[in-house]
Amino acid sequence: MFKNMLRSNTGFGIIQTLAALIIVTIALSGLFLSSYYAWHNAVGSYHYRVVLLKAHQKLEEIKMINRNREGFTYLNTITSGNFLIDEADGEPVWGLIHPPSRVTRTDLAVSEYVDYDAVSIKITWRDGPETFLNSILNQERALVLREDYFYRTQEEE
Repeated sequence: MFKNMLRSNTGFGIIQTLAALIIVTIALSGLFLSSYYAWHNAVGSYHYRVVLLKAHQKLEEIKMINRNREGFTYLNTITSGNFLIDEADGEPVWGLIHPPSRVTRTDLAVSEYVDYDAVSIKITWRDGPETFLNSILNQERALVLREDYFYRTQEEE
């Protein structure tokens, strides 16, 4: 039986070979694209952690500046601007720190004599260069971190 198969002139036709080649090409390109997408998401998660730490650092600076003040949260010493998130493969990834914002509110559910300043830090960035699939995956990302600073008003006394 095995000798007959080796001496047989029948084999794969050109159509069957092309069909197999197309199937293998589609499978390999799917594996390549999924691995690229997974790598891009891993890099994006790393950048998100770096940005989160930077925003937390800015909120800690605000807390340090205002540690002995009550009644108003000062933001004028906090610098905004670009900072380097990552420089992998010679392509720097920059983040933009927007000027911090402050909104003063009174929460009647807590007390009418307690106000709070809601301080927000916003950072925007893109994960990499706009080449290949990055034009689809590389949308501008933003992180807004907020902290509330409660204090008593003078009206209670």
